[in-house]
Amino acid sequence: MLKQLNSKSLASLYDESRERMPPDERERWLNHRLAQQVRYAYRFAPAVREMLDRARVSPSDIRSLADLQKLPVTSKDALVKLQHDRPPFGGFLSTPASHLRRTYVSPGPIYDAYGLEQVRALARNFVRAGYPKPGDTVLVSTGFHMVPAGLLLTDALDLLGCNVVPAGTGQTEVQIKILHDLRATTVVAFPSYFMTMVESAEQMGFDFRRDFNVKCLMCGGERHIDKLRKKFEEDYGLLVVPSYSTAELGPVAYDCGVGAGYHYGDEDCVIEIVDPSTGKQVGPMEVGEVVVTPFSRVCPLIRFGTGDLASYTNAPCPCGRTSSRINGIMGMIGDHIRVKGMFVHLRELKEAMSAFPNLGSFQLVAELEGHRDKLTLRVEADSAVNRQAVASQIQQRCQDVFKLKVDKIEFLPRSTLRETDKVFMDTRW
Repeated sequence: MLKQLNSKSLASLYDESRERMPPDERERWLNHRLAQQVRYAYRFAPAVREMLDRARVSPSDIRSLADLQKLPVTSKDALVKLQHDRPPFGGFLSTPASHLRRTYVSPGPIYDAYGLEQVRALARNFVRAGYPKPGDTVLVSTGFHMVPAGLLLTDALDLLGCNVVPAGTGQTEVQIKILHDLRATTVVAFPSYFMTMVESAEQMGFDFRRDFNVKCLMCGGERHIDKLRKKFEEDYGLLVVPSYSTAELGPVAYDCGVGAGYHYGDEDCVIEIVDPSTGKQVGPMEVGEVVVTPFSRVCPLIRFGTGDLASYTNAPCPCGRTSSRINGIMGMIGDHIRVKGMFVHLRELKEAMSAFPNLGSFQLVAELEGHRDKLTLRVEADSAVNRQAVASQIQQRCQDVFKLKVDKIEFLPRSTLRETDKVFMDTRW
């Protein structure tokens, strides 16, 4: 458990005047910090030094956001390979491993090195939102297994001085009882799971607005939050605070409450939206990949490609903050898919299916069923296959390899799937 910050330290997390800096002043501030970060990363992270040397770029050549285009983008798949070739952190760790606060494992697998910087970034987002407050009871209904979600949230809530209920996932009726009995003010959960909790509570005879004390939903990890946000706000009177994070980086961007996109988390990182094929920055409202350079003293990735597609705007926000905003995630690139708040990589799917050499081609389909992500695995098989038994084995194998339940196994005749068919098909966008 982390020690609660005193009032002065808590106030220092959030500087209102910095959030509202004039755009030209913000640009100078960011460029100065970016130049410092690149010099630091070059000195202390061997992988960054090698990246710049290969590109024949000196740290002194990076003086502005535009100068980042001189460097390549490091994709998730490239990071996996770098960590494989130079275990465990791929040459990006800039501090002794003994100084790390936590090491998480995200799908890939990718080893995610965390210090206090990510915890403070998340706590800063809580302070921005005004919820939860010190002393509040918070139900954390996200995973506590390997990935950052549950423990990172708990660490940040510790800094605020909250009473954390580490519920994790599942056991919905038990969580509803906890929520009711402990009078929790805040829930941290995927939007779809929170909707399941609300519906289940009503089926159990509760009136959610009357019988519960929930004021705020902190959420992320699912791209269809806007489908549920209006319902949470209007039907249940909740403050909904979405955010945009990745396992490798921690918090990246935040919703100010207006619902006009995700403000760049300029205190903690530099964000670019780039053409995936060239790595060149695109203009406002043009679609590109979200690429992030964190101001990290722990694992200073430079130009990390999240794989998420989005556009951005620098138009004024009604809230008065002057940072640019991600308009919303519009899809993904690369050999992976994000579903139920988790990534599934192509190599993981292939590893899972390698246990069934007698089966044919396969395809993983993600779709939206009501407010929930649904995964269907389509598999070619001979008619003689015991489909019930094999489906059960596939289910278990997938959970073992990439920690997600496949909702449905659909068997197809041989040669149904063509070579041109995508292994991942996402119908949610």
